[in-house]
Amino acid sequence: MAEALRDMQARFLAGVIANDAGAEALIVDDNRVGAAKRLAIYRNNYRSSLTGVLADHYERLHAYVGDEQFDNLAEAYVDAHPSGTRNLRYYGERFPAFMARHYPDDGELTELAALDWALRHAFDAADTAPLDAAAVGELGDAWIERRLKLHPSATLLPVRHNVAALWSSLDAEEEPPEVEALTDAATLLIWRDGTQSRFRSLLADEAGALALLAGGASFTDLSAALIEGEGEAAAMEALAAWLGRWLADELLVLAD
Repeated sequence: MAEALRDMQARFLAGVIANDAGAEALIVDDNRVGAAKRLAIYRNNYRSSLTGVLADHYERLHAYVGDEQFDNLAEAYVDAHPSGTRNLRYYGERFPAFMARHYPDDGELTELAALDWALRHAFDAADTAPLDAAAVGELGDAWIERRLKLHPSATLLPVRHNVAALWSSLDAEEEPPEVEALTDAATLLIWRDGTQSRFRSLLADEAGALALLAGGASFTDLSAALIEGEGEAAAMEALAAWLGRWLADELLVLAD
């Protein structure tokens, strides 16, 4: 009995997601609303739910391209990537990559989508205890040898366009600036501050330092790398400033 029910459910799901006409046999047919029309209603509700989820997850991209274009993009994405998760919070993760494939010459769209997703991820990320000043005090000098990583809410996002300005203007419901390609690639740091998702632009040296820590380096490893590249005086000055801000922003956790 249970197996028969699973087969029926799988067949109906195929009818909704993959337009399998065989699913019509599972639906009561009558003179008022035929089986084909009933199945079409289910399909429409399914697609509307997913496109609505995408519009919510990618709110700034939606505002930037407008309703018509975003609806077309969302419909195409739903066709290419049916939902495979029970939690719609995680639906649409591959949308930035989808944008990159379909709009290779419009990198700002991909970056805007990636920033939208990273900010949503930061809000929902796991509540892992951060390395803060109190934890550093308890560990003493031993903490500098411990492997570190970024907090689960933190993401380093490389960008090649003025996407930070675009996103901020859209968030403020202002006219976005003209798209500009950056002279040099930049990095945005996205993280959760309390219950608020935030981002800021990083200079190349800080971005490189955080990338090392994201890869599991210790503070000792980072110090050695920076001293080699910048000299001891400049390295110590930068590390002191960064560490204070990183601890205040709760960006770091112990990796082991």
